[in-house]
Amino acid sequence: MQRTLATAAFALATFAAAIPAQAQSFIQTRDWDVYVDLPTRFAYVKTPVKGWVFVRQLDAAQMDRLHPTTLTALLPREAEEIHWAHPALEMSPRLMAMRLGTQVAAQPAATRAE
Repeated sequence: MQRTLATAAFALATFAAAIPAQAQSFIQTRDWDVYVDLPTRFAYVKTPVKGWVFVRQLDAAQMDRLHPTTLTALLPREAEEIHWAHPALEMSPRLMAMRLGTQVAAQPAATRAE
């Protein structure tokens, strides 16, 4: 019984320690913040009761005059390098070179043992 409780307490402590790291995965917002989705020009307001509420689509003139406190992203910028959870998901050196626009020397064909 005590072992089960100790295991449960350890699991709960581990879970609680992981929560602040997850909370930092998005930008902190407050009620009445305004968010504008740049590609669609849709404007939203965060209300205390309903959360994010669509207001309207802004025109080009309104997009040029956005208030400095207007949010245009709700996620922090991602790191340039993405580190995958499994090595098999990593991009090959050839694909990474193609993305950078550089040439990769061709690998010589394998020779047969005769």
